Amino acid sequence: MKKRLIGLLMALALCLGLLPVTALAEGTAPQTLYVGSTTISAGYWTSSDGGTTWARQENQPEGNNYIYYDGQGTLKLHNATIQGGSITGSAPFGSGIYALSSSNQPVALTIELIGTNTITGTYGIFLNAGISADSNGTDASLTITSENNGSLGVSGSNHGIFVISGTGNASLNIEKATVTSSTVGEYAAGVCVQSGAIATGTPNISLAVDGGSLTASGTGSSDGILFYVGSSQATGATTSLTVSENAIVDARNGGISALKILETLPTPTPTGDNRSGIVFDGSTGTVYGTVALQNDLTIGEGESLTIGDGASLTVPDGKTLTNNGTVTVEEGGTLTNNGSLDCNHHTGGTATCTEKAKCDLCGAEFGDFLPHSLIKTEAKAPTCTVEGNEAYWTCGTCGKYFSDASGDTEIAKDSWILSAINHDWNDAVYTWSDNGSTCTATRTCKHDSAHTETAVATVTPAQTKAPTCTENGETTYTAVFEADWAMTQTKVLADIPAAGHKLTKTEAKAATCTEVGNEAYWTCETCGKYFSDGEGKTEITLDSTVLPALGHDYKDGVCTRCEVKDPDYVPPTDPEAPAQTGETALLPALAGLMILSAAALLWTGRKRQQS
Repeated sequence: MKKRLIGLLMALALCLGLLPVTALAEGTAPQTLYVGSTTISAGYWTSSDGGTTWARQENQPEGNNYIYYDGQGTLKLHNATIQGGSITGSAPFGSGIYALSSSNQPVALTIELIGTNTITGTYGIFLNAGISADSNGTDASLTITSENNGSLGVSGSNHGIFVISGTGNASLNIEKATVTSSTVGEYAAGVCVQSGAIATGTPNISLAVDGGSLTASGTGSSDGILFYVGSSQATGATTSLTVSENAIVDARNGGISALKILETLPTPTPTGDNRSGIVFDGSTGTVYGTVALQNDLTIGEGESLTIGDGASLTVPDGKTLTNNGTVTVEEGGTLTNNGSLDCNHHTGGTATCTEKAKCDLCGAEFGDFLPHSLIKTEAKAPTCTVEGNEAYWTCGTCGKYFSDASGDTEIAKDSWILSAINHDWNDAVYTWSDNGSTCTATRTCKHDSAHTETAVATVTPAQTKAPTCTENGETTYTAVFEADWAMTQTKVLADIPAAGHKLTKTEAKAATCTEVGNEAYWTCETCGKYFSDGEGKTEITLDSTVLPALGHDYKDGVCTRCEVKDPDYVPPTDPEAPAQTGETALLPALAGLMILSAAALLWTGRKRQQS
């Protein structure tokens, strides 16, 4: 498409080179100025055929639809409608307004707008310093201005507004005016600012909008605004775009392009500290500097507007910013709404799992919640002493709790807790020390044998059985616990040593004929028992120690043991003497019985003394 445009422009340059020579004007005023099909000079002009043919008036017309040219390069439009004439091979090429430079001279045209004005033609406005009859002009400058918010609508079947220089600079300047320029040409542009085909060196191609606005649009593959370097010899050519005083440059339909023959140049953007305006390059808009809307602004569907770092946009009272696309306020940028903000397409903001995103423009919530960022806590069975829990999920973003992995069912904090099941104790087991001084109670949980409790008692001893000579005495130990689950316990220990026998020896005494004797024996002074040994090992009865009296062993009337005479002894008589009677025969037996009785009395008396 760009190559085809280049070819078209070169052909145009060739055709224009064939034009006849006309008289040159002084200074920078156009050598020739056409309005419609009429060449005009200084004075008032009106049209009766819709703006194609114009008639000069001696005085200012009474109506409000006329033009005025001062002859020095300034053309005033008073609610004018201008229509280009038929297309021919010579000037004005069907242009609504056509201005031609003097040979080797710059050309400048200023169009002042009063009211609402319309221009149509093959070119809406064509300012030409690039081609003359015998040589090219130099600079070309078109200025469209207004003191009272005048407006201009321009359209062309070729370029809507076309400014072309010869060997120098080309510029379009709009000051405090509202200008709309469009094309229906497939390879044309809504606005085209171009350096000449024989330019060399460093021509500058510029567009400046100081207040007001410029809306430029193409059709199909046409550019909205085109900066074009028509010479390959212009190696140092530059392009520039300037916005100031809250200006708006709107090339949403067709965008902004910068070209040089056979190559693409960087698209110019506003630079410098004095920038103040909005530039739309296609569907992308950018705020430069500090801007307050002078007119209502709409961001269409699929379009965007960015307020970057250091830029600010204010919607004043009475003005409306309508957003149907995307408005982005970057860090360091500012949007201030003192008027109306119709936000039909919310933008910016950050959604969370509990809050929707809030529009950076109007503050309204929009969109969906983000999903929860869930972290699972595994289920844990409770123990006797430690609480357990059911499985649950915690959102790491909002901190809320859920009973399911999808975060559908929110639950209250701690609702997952499973109470400890508490101990179920077996009967206590009591453990005594060997000496009975301590007693410990231990109970074990039926759920977990590792769970135990112990209680230590206060132990009080008491003698409950005195020791004997041979048997230990007993101590009863009583254990009393403070723990209410431990019962009082007792333990009996035979831990009081036996006293042992306190023995007194009774010497042995031989029995006599008339007295009882005894073997040696020992008597315990404590228990009264009798022992056959001095260590008290062999207990005996007292009777077992008695040695009976021997009785007399008389012979011939004399005891052979003690030599006591038998008082009853009767010497033997003559054998022939009569035998003794029965009474006489019983006397020795009675005597023996008396001796035994006396011995028994003697033993009983000694026993009583010992007791």
